[in-house]
Amino acid sequence: MRKMIPVLAVLVIVLAPLAAAAQVAGPSRLRDVLPAEGLMASSVALIRDQAALDAHYYLADENVLGLDGKADAVFARYHAGGGEALVLVIAYPAEADAERIYGRFGRDFFAAGFDPKPSRFLMELETGDFAGSVRVRSVLAFVLEAPDRKSCDELLRRIENKALALF
Repeated sequence: MRKMIPVLAVLVIVLAPLAAAAQVAGPSRLRDVLPAEGLMASSVALIRDQAALDAHYYLADENVLGLDGKADAVFARYHAGGGEALVLVIAYPAEADAERIYGRFGRDFFAAGFDPKPSRFLMELETGDFAGSVRVRSVLAFVLEAPDRKSCDELLRRIENKALALF
């Protein structure tokens, strides 16, 4: 038994980093968060920095989402509610990064009424479209535009469920 304890300790030391590495998001794992229903497969794009995001959807002049090469992100378009919805999912290296950026971005993008404490938020935009966000551990997901409240909420819920299962 005494010989087994050091062996177990060595196994824990060796295997712990490997287990942690398996939890790193990575682009292919992050794509798995995107629900298949309604997804326009040809629209899925890996986003590594602000310039790559700007090519698909312009948010701001500055890097408000912390897309600095350390976070992985995917952008996608969906058929939703008789129109089109735009989705951005980002995985950060740490949950604290996601929380900080969620609070800052939410106050800038959603402005009035945004509270970073709840992990989900949904609102009607001035254009009549709907937008929303969800935070799951180190993953942030945004429906940047959706044609109606129901499709926005449903898309957020499906992304949230997949992120909970994968992260």
